[in-house]
Amino acid sequence: MGDGDGAGGAQDGEPGSGENRRLQDIRQYLPTGSFVKATLLSGLDAPTGGQAQSNPQPVLLRLVDDGTLPNQFSSRIRSCHLTAAGYGDIASERAYLRLERMSCVLRDGKVVDSPIKGFVTGEDGKAGMRGALVSKQGQMIAKALVSGVAGGIGSGISEAYSSISTSATTGTVTTVEPGKIGQFGVANGFGKTLEKVADWYLQRANETYPIIEVASGRSVDIVLTEGFGFGVDILAGAAPHWDGDE
Repeated sequence: MGDGDGAGGAQDGEPGSGENRRLQDIRQYLPTGSFVKATLLSGLDAPTGGQAQSNPQPVLLRLVDDGTLPNQFSSRIRSCHLTAAGYGDIASERAYLRLERMSCVLRDGKVVDSPIKGFVTGEDGKAGMRGALVSKQGQMIAKALVSGVAGGIGSGISEAYSSISTSATTGTVTTVEPGKIGQFGVANGFGKTLEKVADWYLQRANETYPIIEVASGRSVDIVLTEGFGFGVDILAGAAPHWDGDE
């Protein structure tokens, strides 16, 4: 048996060996699972249907404490800003945010601006934020119903001014009563126009999706799903600046 080589020891090149495992320093790195409180600086109308997840809405957040790292360590990231992308889910009535970038301005004027991966939890500790479900589909369907009823009344009135006859030679013929041509034209045009309006409202209702409305100013938690490297020592003199810090 060679010096220091046990049968169960990690071999060179294997995952977990000293050569492949890269140790990070918390002065320049936020490890996976770190979390920090933040405030929503912008509200969100999170779309719920169609391409909502592939075309989410932007959100701006500001960190309001120093962050909690594993093993009860902390960092100095208060007042850094993050951008996130949000979409809504009708079943849970929640808006889900995935982190995109984080930026910090350091005391020496340098800027850290890099992609970041993580998610946002609401006040209840669950992923996403509960919001108000807002839908305009009901209004559009109601307008389509009113337009359809009015159009049907117009068509009915126009039929009262006309008579329909059928013969083997001429087929079906609609005859308007003498002296009622003007009334027939108005009623018939009114009915057909409102039927078109009803169809338009129904089409808009099919194209409209509910949204999850989330107000700005809410307190949330940011959770990292991958480590984030600053590239500078943020615990030393180049720590991020925030109002009131000496």
